[in-house]
Amino acid sequence: MFHYNKLPLLVLALTISMIPTAAAHSQTCPDPTCVSPPNETCAGAILFVESQLPLNITAVYGCNENTIPCCDMPYRDIFYRYDCTCTGFYTVDMCGSTSDSALRIYIDGCGFFAGSELITGDDECPGGSPPPVDPMVTVLFEAGRSYWFELGTWRPCPPFAPTEPNAPLNFNVSACSPCGSGDVNGDGAVTGLDIQPFIDKLLVPSLFDPGACAADMSANLSVGVEDVAPFVQALLGL
Repeated sequence: MFHYNKLPLLVLALTISMIPTAAAHSQTCPDPTCVSPPNETCAGAILFVESQLPLNITAVYGCNENTIPCCDMPYRDIFYRYDCTCTGFYTVDMCGSTSDSALRIYIDGCGFFAGSELITGDDECPGGSPPPVDPMVTVLFEAGRSYWFELGTWRPCPPFAPTEPNAPLNFNVSACSPCGSGDVNGDGAVTGLDIQPFIDKLLVPSLFDPGACAADMSANLSVGVEDVAPFVQALLGL
């Protein structure tokens, strides 16, 4: 009778059993004392409006990860929603939050699998010790569209996760810096100092940045000859 050594097969079986699966990778180390916030899912996203800006909220992390299995952020996420009524640039941040935080913003739908991701943020906040670990992004929002904000941690388990269940996080959204203000150099006023920056945006098209947004007097998300007369009127205070 043929005899074979079963040891290699046993070693192989044990090795395979130790390989992390997708389900294991998406675990979030739930704590039985954690209380799920009401906005822990897209459906429960808390709505805020322009009249509430600038928004400065201290909230708490959730208990689970909801939208991105097998990805590394955000975990223990919560959600907010903004129905935009002011086309312009906004700064969104989580500076000073507990743990290494992460941010995703979606447009016209909520969730990674909806294919609506607009921008992500991670580690852009200034300062911090250790080095910056919280997100900050400046992004263009358009009136008439809805935006969802997913706030969470970068990793599900210690040492990156909150040190306690429902640890605090910060969520800040600036007031709208509207397009068509004429304040192209961003100093808070429309003066002769804005003339050359306006000409630069007019003659040398580039990315639609906050300066271009301010020069877009016709609010069509571009800078062209149609913006010249309105800019002159703003300059003259008319």
